[in-house]
This record gives sequence, structure tokens and C-alpha cells, in this order.
Amino acid sequence: MEQEVDIVVSPDTPIKVSVIIPIYNAREYVGLAIESAIDQTLREIEIICVDDGSTDHSLQVIKQYAEQDPRIRIVTENNAGVAIARNNGLRRARGEYIAFLDADDFMESPTLERLYALAKEKNLDIAISGYDLFQEKTCKFVKSIPSPHEEIFADGKVASKNEYPDHIFQATDGNAWNKLFRRAFIEEKELHFLTDVRMFEDVYFVCTALSLAERIARDDTVWIHHRVHSESARNRFFRKYYPEVPLVYAKIKEFLVKHGMYLPLVQSFVWLSTSRIFKIYNILNNDSKESLFNLLHDTYAEAFGWREITAEQLPDHEVGEFIVNVAMYTYKQYVKREKKGLRVKLQKLPKLLKQFKTREKFKGFFSKIFGKKKKQE
Repeated sequence: MEQEVDIVVSPDTPIKVSVIIPIYNAREYVGLAIESAIDQTLREIEIICVDDGSTDHSLQVIKQYAEQDPRIRIVTENNAGVAIARNNGLRRARGEYIAFLDADDFMESPTLERLYALAKEKNLDIAISGYDLFQEKTCKFVKSIPSPHEEIFADGKVASKNEYPDHIFQATDGNAWNKLFRRAFIEEKELHFLTDVRMFEDVYFVCTALSLAERIARDDTVWIHHRVHSESARNRFFRKYYPEVPLVYAKIKEFLVKHGMYLPLVQSFVWLSTSRIFKIYNILNNDSKESLFNLLHDTYAEAFGWREITAEQLPDHEVGEFIVNVAMYTYKQYVKREKKGLRVKLQKLPKLLKQFKTREKFKGFFSKIFGKKKKQE
């Protein structure tokens, strides 16, 4: 590694961007991530490497880079998960803006300069970057899937939940690593990564940020490359921790309610939570499907307002019909009805759900459907 002569930044120089890199057993990749941060054309940065108790000599790799670039700060901790690592990095950050970079991702050298310039020019709380997917197996770059309402931020337009309350969560994805966040905004709103889950902790952070940010814009240029190791490994991870998915969205709703943003953003939240939960449900095996279905029916359907839903809130009919069935039936009842071809249609949703306002109406409706006589008092 050759040290560049201009990497030294005076202690008196204001830090424009803090780059937080959580690292756990990423020795094979972390060098490229750090180098892509070191090589940024924006020089007034700090690189906070948070080693989350790595056991594969990742820390030694980080130290080698730190010896050559004084902008690198190393934080070590016992293995506690990526959310705590990011939160620890946030507490130590001194930059005007915050960027997150995964240990196996990398970015083009103008990335931070371009995003910082955009953020300053338009006084943004959040600046979003274009990105692609780097397929580990084939070493090919693949376009990312567009967000359903990414046109909200088209052509660098500044917008927020104020103009687009029904679609703000569909305007970008839940990744933290393709966004620049104003540190004063994060601190003022007390934003943090969710620490009691092992997945979607970044979805929580991004959604809570989107719900409160006043000015957001996007640079469509692909500046960031997100490494994808294996779709099957990702699915195995989801299959293992799937009960945490609705928990994350319950936490998001709790945050929205606390800050008075749930009712204004309810349509966007319902679409977000239902579509993602449905996607996870479809990659599970039958036993796990039954478990998640019943967990949703017993615990989350009421909390998420799925029994008060309207057809307009769910533009995807397949997702809508799934959610309606979850709200009304247990998994065994649902499967039994499916076998009989008794599908609940989304257009009939408002009328059907009125019959399920109370537990007694649930029982009466089920008795009528399955031909059971109501037990006399």
C-alpha cells in the first residue's frame, strides 16, 4: 500500500463526512472497502472502523491501513452485532455528514465529494446514491431493482414525506450504505439502529429517518457497489430469523406513533410492511410458513391495522389477499379454505373485515363458514 502525500488532514480542518465501517470477520474484503474510502476525492473525512470482535485477523488488516492514514480511527468491541457496531460508530462520529459502508462493499472515488456537494447545495437531511450489485460468484456488476416510487426523487428533486406521505417508504430502499445523513439531524431526532434484532436493523434506521427528514434528494449515478455473496445464503438467513421481520415493522410503527407520523404515513407504512412480510413468507418452508402466519394472525394483524385496511393501501392484489387471510384466519383455516377454492378477494375486503371487529364476531363468522352450530350460553 502506497501512502499518498495529501492524505494528512490538519486536526483543525472540519470533517465533512464520517465513514462508518462495521467489520466482522471480513479479512478477505475489508481492505478493498477501506481503500475505496481512503481514495475518496473528498479528503476532509474520517474513517471509523468498528471491529465487532473479529476472529479472522480483520483487526490486523485495519491496523495496517491505520498506520498509513491518520484519518482512520479504530474502535474494537466484543461481538455484539452490526447494529451496535454502527451505533458505536455514530457516537464517535465528528463529521458534518455520516456515510455507512459495509466491510465487503466499495465505492467509486468521487462518491463522497458528489454526495456531499449535493447535500450542501440543497441543504439535505439525506442524500441518496445510485448503486449496483457486485455478484461475488461471477464477478459481474448487476443493476439494482428500482424502488416502486423512485420517481419522487428523480432528477435530483428535493422532496420528503410532506409532499409524498403515501409513498415515501417506496421512494427508496431500506439500505443505510447508499445514503449520506446529516449528523445534526441524526442527533436531533435521536436516530439509531435497532439492536435487539439480527436483520432489518438498517430498515428501521432508514425508515425512521425518512419519516422525519424534511429535505431528501438523490444522485442517480452508480457510485456504490454492494457485494452479493449468495442468494441461497441470504434466504437461509431469512429462514432462520423470520420471526424478527414483523417485530422490526412493529418497532417502526411504534416510532411513527411516538413522533406523530403514523397516521400521515399509514398508507406507505402498510404497503411497506405487508409487501416485505409477504416476500419473506414465500421463501419459507411449510412449517415456518405456518409459524409465521399464526404469529401474524395472533400478534401483529391487529397491531398493524390489517383488519382496518383498504384496497387502495395495497396495490398488489396478491399481497392484499394474503394479508386479509392472515387477519381473518389461522393457518389451518386458511389452508382448508384454499383447498376448497374459497379465496378472499381484495375488492371484497372492506365488507369482509367489518365482520371481524370483535372476537365474538370472529367466532360467529367462522361458525357460519364451517357449518358449526354456535354453542348455546
